[in-house]
Amino acid sequence: MKYSLILAFALLALAGCQKELSFENVNGPVEPSKEISRKYQLRDFYSDIPVDFDEDDDTVKSETELWSYVKDYIKDDVDEFFNDSTLVRVFQNDIKMPGNDQPSMDKYYEVGNDVNGQYMTFIGPEYEPLKYRLQEFNDDYFIIYVNWRHGATIYSRFERIK
Repeated sequence: MKYSLILAFALLALAGCQKELSFENVNGPVEPSKEISRKYQLRDFYSDIPVDFDEDDDTVKSETELWSYVKDYIKDDVDEFFNDSTLVRVFQNDIKMPGNDQPSMDKYYEVGNDVNGQYMTFIGPEYEPLKYRLQEFNDDYFIIYVNWRHGATIYSRFERIK
């Protein structure tokens, strides 16, 4: 009985000391990414169904390609996302928003989930925070959208600048 109790304690102690065998890092340690940020630029603005995007003008249109409605200073912007934060630095480049001549502005974004799915709080056309739905976000591009009038969905596609 005494020997079986000692043997049980010894087996228990040895069971806690296991060596992990792994084939990871066979060729040496993996270099961490030196990339600290990624830059994106708005490249497309469109609707899933034809809409009259500017209902305040005298012309009734029915179109899906909405790029002509994007303000020139937004087309010119580059948005830099930093890997270790929710900071996005907006570079205004050559065309500045009227009344705002800052070369860059620090804004914040948030990605999360709610009852309607994945969302992204990002910046609107006046650099104000707006809540969008997030369709896709990867290394090469991201697409956000809003549900629009008359059942339309309006998409903004940002592509990575390399």
